[in-house]
Amino acid sequence: MNKIPFILFLLITAVGYSQHDQEFEPTFYSEIAERVAPRNYYSVKFGNPAEVIVNDTIFLANSETWIEKNIYSFKSGREMLVKKYRDNELIADEIIELDSNNRILNYEGNLKYEGGKWYITKVKYQYQENKKIKEKINDSGETYLRYTVKYDSLKNPIEIEHTIVGPDHTRLQTVNYDYPNSKFILMDFNYQGRLEEEIKGNINSDYVLEKNENGDITKLYWILTDKTEPFIHEIDYEYDEKGNWIKLIKNVISPDGTKKPYYRTYREIKYKN
Repeated sequence: MNKIPFILFLLITAVGYSQHDQEFEPTFYSEIAERVAPRNYYSVKFGNPAEVIVNDTIFLANSETWIEKNIYSFKSGREMLVKKYRDNELIADEIIELDSNNRILNYEGNLKYEGGKWYITKVKYQYQENKKIKEKINDSGETYLRYTVKYDSLKNPIEIEHTIVGPDHTRLQTVNYDYPNSKFILMDFNYQGRLEEEIKGNINSDYVLEKNENGDITKLYWILTDKTEPFIHEIDYEYDEKGNWIKLIKNVISPDGTKKPYYRTYREIKYKN
């Protein structure tokens, strides 16, 4: 039984935050990161945005730094046009349809990969009670990959199915939680149904330590940290006149008290009225 080092987890979640995130398959770690620290920076609490420009600097665990810029332009209805840049180079051109909760329903992206080649990716989502279904669509409009995520009452993932549509080969990731003792066991099964890996870790339901007057989290245990040796996230905000944040600074404090930058995010919000 393995344990995942926290510093490796930071690298994993940073990869999950990458600008080609629709290409990645959901995992226990990406689902936890999305719930605790969502990167839906296009979403605002107040006002009706016409455009949101996000400049983001991400400090990875391997000492690499990513500088990213995303431009979200809101069109009629719930359609959003997105341009994404890394180090001033255009790497993605996207069309996204959102639902009434600002969740992605339909996604189409023209994505640039290493070597300069561009590929079209199409994704559809369905949301049900305690369930999310993500489907990747081919050029003929048919589903070729399906990911089904099931959640418990605390909205933590308990089962993730990865299905190759057609032959319907499925591999499975399951998670069992012991909330009173702040533990989980993650099990990965391959397409033949055999257990490939079992990981034991920590999970803290009471991870939020402080919030500000706007209701935003300013201090938290990372939800998967060991509280006897906690990694703590500290978050500072600045807000515009409508009450939406325009500056977000996050640092990570290790158990020995060392503070390191995690990311710096700035938003310019242009409103319709």
